[in-house]
Amino acid sequence: MKSTLKKSYKKIRRYLKKFDRFQILTIPVIILLIVFSIDFSSKNIKVGIVLPLSGNFSSRTQSHLNGIKLAVKHINDLGGINKGNIILKIKDCDKIDTAEATRDLIYKDKVSIIVGGFSSEDTRIIQYLSEKALIPFLTGICTHFETAKATAYTFRTITDDQHQFEALSAHSSNRYQVKRPAIIYDNDLYGAESAQRYIEICSKHSQQVTNAVSFPKGTINFRDYLGSLFKTKPDSLVILAPAADSALIVRQAKDIGFNKPILGANQCASREFLHLAGAYSESVVTTLPYNPRAGGQKFDSFLSEYQETYGYKADFDAATGYESIMILALALKSIPENNLNLRDSLATLQVWDSIIGSGGFDNDGNQVRPAEIAIIKERQTIPISMEELF
Repeated sequence: MKSTLKKSYKKIRRYLKKFDRFQILTIPVIILLIVFSIDFSSKNIKVGIVLPLSGNFSSRTQSHLNGIKLAVKHINDLGGINKGNIILKIKDCDKIDTAEATRDLIYKDKVSIIVGGFSSEDTRIIQYLSEKALIPFLTGICTHFETAKATAYTFRTITDDQHQFEALSAHSSNRYQVKRPAIIYDNDLYGAESAQRYIEICSKHSQQVTNAVSFPKGTINFRDYLGSLFKTKPDSLVILAPAADSALIVRQAKDIGFNKPILGANQCASREFLHLAGAYSESVVTTLPYNPRAGGQKFDSFLSEYQETYGYKADFDAATGYESIMILALALKSIPENNLNLRDSLATLQVWDSIIGSGGFDNDGNQVRPAEIAIIKERQTIPISMEELF
């Protein structure tokens, strides 16, 4: 035994003599570099989240993030995806520039996908950077139609505004025989573009907008704007504004005696709007990105667990957050089976069944599920298809 060890030792010495002292000293360094370059958690999937979590829209975006987190918990508790867990890397684009947050997630955190968005401005930035880096971007919260244009790496699990506006205009024509709507909108990019698009859609339903007025950010008293609109004798009022502004507009419109139909985009379906508008929200008609009953028992289970986890009822922002991660999970699971990358795997999801019901991506990566119309009764958004039950 000793003689064998001596022979081995001599062989090692003869081999090392071939190197000078500096070459020998580099051997431990090379070993350390090799060890630390190995990603021992490579099976985990890093998902970047970019949302405005601390500003004016924090109520909606936090609800959306809660839905995302609950979905991740369910997935990881069941063993993850292909033996790896989903790891969230969260950036608040109210605290850090959206472009900087997105670049950090792509190039520093090496995420596999970006999820989030919300405003049209933030979403466009994320879209541009994701396309440039060839990283998929998935949004379950941004509805703006300008961000729904065909892009190779953007996917949307929520119905966009184009389809929501078409549904709202058609419903107002069919149910209320609206011919002369008036529009009030906030003067940011979203509001101005949305108002213009809604005016164009109205003409398809033989509706002529009597007047459209914008208001600046921070407005509290809307009476002058409403007075200007109502001079044109509209037969309905369409509100295209954030939830808090929409609530004030509804309150003040009803206070000055406007008793015609009031309609709004999905901001009026949010928990924030219902809370701030209170009893004034009664009979407001709004778009709803989904029918909460379409998911059946799966949706009921989601509602129950969300309430237990966060202490309040899930709204559509929470539901769409949950759904977006579950759709991502479907795409991730199919990658090894079909030998696809994540972008191509998402593109193949043209039909699915989720807590919100059936859905799918069209050829442009947009949601094919039609928009729902809801009416608010006793501070609840009731899909028109279920109105007779309440």
